[in-house]
Formats: sequence, C-alpha cells, structure tokens
Amino acid sequence: MSAHVDSADPGQVGYSLANVAELVLECLAAAGAGSVVEVGAYRGGLTAKVLDWAATSGAKVTAIDADPPPELEQLAASNPGLELVRAPSPEALEGLGRADAFIIDGDHNYFTVTSELDAIVRVSGDEPLPLLMFHDVGWPHARRDTYWDPDRIPPEHRQPLAKDAFVRPEEPGVTGGGLPYEYAAAREGGAQNGVLSAVEDFAARRGDMELAVIPAFFGFGALWGRSAPWASAIAAALGPYDRHPVLERLEANRAANVAARAAAEQELATARERVRRQEELLTGMLDSRAFAIAERLSSVKQRGEPVFSRERVLDALGRR
Repeated sequence: MSAHVDSADPGQVGYSLANVAELVLECLAAAGAGSVVEVGAYRGGLTAKVLDWAATSGAKVTAIDADPPPELEQLAASNPGLELVRAPSPEALEGLGRADAFIIDGDHNYFTVTSELDAIVRVSGDEPLPLLMFHDVGWPHARRDTYWDPDRIPPEHRQPLAKDAFVRPEEPGVTGGGLPYEYAAAREGGAQNGVLSAVEDFAARRGDMELAVIPAFFGFGALWGRSAPWASAIAAALGPYDRHPVLERLEANRAANVAARAAAEQELATARERVRRQEELLTGMLDSRAFAIAERLSSVKQRGEPVFSRERVLDALGRR
C-alpha cells in the first residue's frame, strides 16, 4: 500500500504481501528461482520470509527501496545474504541485471509499474522473461493510481490528482472517509490508471503470457510466459485460486470493512479533537477576568444561583 495507509496496523489492514507468502514461496520453488528481486520491500515483512526460504534453496535475494524504513535496514544489517538497493526502482533495476523472479510492490501507479516491467525486459535481453509477481492488483490500486511523490511522474503520465484523499469500494471518486492516501488519482478507472491495468497492458503487448490474479489481501498477481519450462507448475499452484468467486466475495467484504473501520476511526479522531478544543476553550474561560465578572453579575441577577459558575464548568470538564 501507499502513503498514509502504510502507517496503519498491518494486522488490521492486511497491506503486506507477506499475507500470501505461502503462494509467493510456492511459485519461487516451482520456478526454481536462484535469484529473487523484491521491488518495494518496505518494512521487510515478505523479505524476511523469502530470506528464510532462500536459506534452504540457496537463492540470492535483493530488495529495492528508495527510502528504506528502519525495520528493513535492520533486516539487511542482520542478514548478510540480503542485498539492499537504496534507489528508485526503475533505475535500480537497470543496474542489477537479470534475475529469475521479480516481486513488484513499489509505487502503485501505471507509469511506475510499466517502467519497472520495461526495465526488466531490457535487463533480460534475449533470455526468456523471468517469473513476475505483483501486489495490489486488486482494489484499491487495480484501477486507481497512487503516488509516493507525484513529481517523480512525468505530468503527461500522471492522473488528475486528489490530495489527502479517502477512497472506499464502489466509489469511483474520493470520499469523506475511508482508506487515506496522500496522493491518489481523483477517479478510479480509465486508460493507464492502476497496477492491474499496467500489468494487463504489458501482457497484451508481449503476447503468449499467462496472468493469474488471486483476490486476497488487495490482490496478488503472477505473470509468466506460457513457454517457460516451469509454466505448468506455476499454473498448477495458482490455478485453484485464480479469480475464484468465493475469494472475490471474501476480499470485497474485507476491503469494505477495512475502509469502513478507517472512516469510523477518522470520525472518532475528529470528534476527540473537537472535544479537546472545547475543553481548551472552557479552561481558558475559567482563568479569565471576564468570566469571573460575568459569574458575579449572574449570581446577583439570579439571587445567588448563577446561570453558569466555575463549579458547573469544572463539572462539565470532569475536574471535580
């Protein structure tokens, strides 16, 4: 996920690809991957699981993150077998060379994903394309761009932006509450918008490719050439889950609940801030000379029982 959402509790939101690690690792094993590149490792949730798998398979693991958080830095420091590349993904991919498998989970927009795929094609040269795996091929990123930094995207390749946007399922625009993103496409859908759109368009241009979409935890996708020697093994591993209607309904329900919970928490935070400001105002009033004078005048007019008093305000504030 992107921007504000990344600070949320991963257990509640389920934003990490580590939630489908069993499928990722099964695909790596089926492809006989001796080298794996993860684009957008973030806190290293999936990276740690890939490293555990690589410890028995002997695979080389590389993680790319332009601005690694402390958790990923610590993982790299404690695992000499992990190569951490601190650079934007398209540039980093150009310098790494070919790998047997790429896991793409970086900036979730059409331009960046397309640039990453084009870079993988170039470094692969005349060799067959490697196994390609993706996160966020489901809602909300499937058909809607989000951006860590819009200035990194050429203006002609950038969707009309909504700043500090909230999105919810079944709502193509932005809403008053839901999953928060600092920069998101103002509307879902349309040409060259979203991660899944980029993957589908790339596959269509290449031809002879198979795409599986697993509708769980914001969508896990895999793309491979039909002529690859391990193609049937990948198809067998993912086929039972590929666009399964029961999983689609479960994920739609989960996503709706995640967005609704986020909206409720935002409303609660707004209410708490309103109460804090009211308490601050009342506290300031209590210490003012004008309040003391008004209280005395009210006491005189009400024969010793003022309409408002310091004691009543303290009661309202819960300080008596």
